Amino acid sequence: MKRLLLLILTATLFSCNDGNFDIPSFEFESTVNTCGEYVLYRANEDDTEVIVLTLSSSDLGETIGEEQEHAISSTYNVVYRAFDSGFSSSYFCQDIPPTTPNVLKELNAESGTIIITTSAGDPDGFVYDIVIEDLVFIDDKDKIVYNSFDFGSIEIDE
Repeated sequence: MKRLLLLILTATLFSCNDGNFDIPSFEFESTVNTCGEYVLYRANEDDTEVIVLTLSSSDLGETIGEEQEHAISSTYNVVYRAFDSGFSSSYFCQDIPPTTPNVLKELNAESGTIIITTSAGDPDGFVYDIVIEDLVFIDDKDKIVYNSFDFGSIEIDE
């Protein structure tokens, strides 16, 4: 009887959810996708997690070697989303997002610095390397910090 009680108690303790937030792995495909020139996103392998960076029209410079820094704000925002199933490539390009897939978790970056470095592209465009320094997400009491998050590179032809 004691063994049965111990077994039930052990099973109960291991099956309970203590409410902790599962920290996202932030393991995304290397490709930076775009919707227009100012909504950039990277998805995980099965398109159920995404990190989205929104810029304004003047953020992609045309001077080679130029480095721009922007503090995360309502204009320059970074959002992490987890979905219940994969999303289509047009999901972020619509004015009103579709009703599916459902967003399971959304985290808006609280702070950080977006650094965009411009270099020459082939043949006449530009390559933009994007790094986010001191990226901070806060979810209730949990705080997720990335000292340096390599968002990736995009190439835009003139």
